[in-house]
Amino acid sequence: MDDSFFGAPTAGSKRGRGTDKTKVVIGLSLNDKGYPAFLKMKVVPNLKGSTLTEFAKQHLNDLSTVVSDAYRSYNALSADYEHSPQVFAPDRNPDHLKWLHIVVSNLKAFIMGTYHGLSKKHLQSYLDEFCYRFSRRSFKGELFNRLIHCCLASRTVTYSELI
Repeated sequence: MDDSFFGAPTAGSKRGRGTDKTKVVIGLSLNDKGYPAFLKMKVVPNLKGSTLTEFAKQHLNDLSTVVSDAYRSYNALSADYEHSPQVFAPDRNPDHLKWLHIVVSNLKAFIMGTYHGLSKKHLQSYLDEFCYRFSRRSFKGELFNRLIHCCLASRTVTYSELI
């Protein structure tokens, strides 16, 4: 698990976890060979331990081992999960959170290349789309049927709800 920030910076504002950009929590599962399998992302109001624990309870298996950076809010996960925090130092441990950072980089390139930016109001929908595509990238034969099912199972969003 890790967190990331989306949006244009405000002039003179802080960087990193002190920023006023939109906060997103990310969970990426790895398969037995250590490659990415499934992805979940959620826009959150803050990065407090209770928020991270709520995300984990919604999206992680009870037997999961959570790997994160050493940000203190992630320590709240130790109560319910096996937790392996490490100080993020790419020069000393280049594989720590490697795949998660690659996925976030690909997401930001996807947003800028496809949509040329987007509003905070709809960010969760774009994250859901990216996660859906990412998590089903190896189910190529089932993609059309799954897409039709999702279209039929979803409610219609009106234009007035979009703006």
